[in-house]
Amino acid sequence: MLSRVMYEQQLHEEMKGLSAHEIERLLKLVHLVREEFMKPKTTAEAASIMSFAGCLGDLKAEDETVFDQAVARRSMFTERSQTL
Repeated sequence: MLSRVMYEQQLHEEMKGLSAHEIERLLKLVHLVREEFMKPKTTAEAASIMSFAGCLGDLKAEDETVFDQAVARRSMFTERSQTL
């Protein structure tokens, strides 16, 4: 397996001869890969919903309905992301 320095050198060699615009596009691509594919899949939403786990059994029927509706609305927006 190659060392980090060798990988960095290979990346640098690949970038030689690219225009500033192409390097900018490459940087955006690297950023996209890091953000979308290399981060763990755990989300703050899961932790937020789990914080209610102990009190769900104590909810009245009408409160449980409101909670379920809030969770459903929240999940509608999980696929949205900001673009650079």
